[in-house]
Amino acid sequence: MTSSSPPGRRGVVAEVARGFRTALSGLRTWGTNPRLMVVGLIPGLITAVVFGAGAVLIVMNLESWSDGIADALVAGDGWFSDALQVVAALAILGAAALVGIYTFTAVTLVIGQPFFERLAREVDASQGFVGADPEEGAWRSIVRGIGEALRLALLTVPLAVVLFLIGLIPVVGGVTAFVLGAAFGGWFLALELTTSPLARRGVLTLHDRRAVLRGHRARVVGFGAACFLAFLLPLGAIAFMPAAVAGATHLVQGLGLQAQVTPPRPAAPRT
Repeated sequence: MTSSSPPGRRGVVAEVARGFRTALSGLRTWGTNPRLMVVGLIPGLITAVVFGAGAVLIVMNLESWSDGIADALVAGDGWFSDALQVVAALAILGAAALVGIYTFTAVTLVIGQPFFERLAREVDASQGFVGADPEEGAWRSIVRGIGEALRLALLTVPLAVVLFLIGLIPVVGGVTAFVLGAAFGGWFLALELTTSPLARRGVLTLHDRRAVLRGHRARVVGFGAACFLAFLLPLGAIAFMPAAVAGATHLVQGLGLQAQVTPPRPAAPRT
């Protein structure tokens, strides 16, 4: 399935800004459907229990890990060794954030699939779109979703290593790694968060989602980067998850796919 062409003359910056605004638009759903949004917090709370333990482990060992990296790169003590230790600590946190935020999102979406599918469906309905749910069993959908999430997770690991190495570059490395992490991490998040609204428009597989979203890359990266930054805030991944799903539905609504899906026909009356 193909999508409509993105605006040819719209600048990349404008498209990224539009993606940011689309992510924030999901917050409006708290006013229109607060009960469903509250329910959408529960899967994130469940996932946070496991991921919180991993975060504590990283923080507890951060000093020893960064000190070991500094000792491996610079012999002896001094201000340069101390500065390198700080840089190494930030690089470790940045790489862990990329992998952690994506995997947290993927696991939360699997755990809360029924809630988030209903949320996306109601956001679509509020805009007048009535699409057909995929003709796919629940278990098959879950298994496919887990498989696709694992494929993307495997891509985040080498990317995190590259960003870690970039983060070790003095002065510019930290900022560069952060910007690249938000951009690439945002792309991965968008691929996950748009799963349900795209599926209701006939776009089921990861391959097809990539093909659709690639035509609007700047807007999609802007949307995903906004979610990525929100998830970096304390408890942000839990609090912003329902809004991110609603925002992803708004994002899909703006891609020109609605006209390509025909709602299911009512059953013919028996004679």
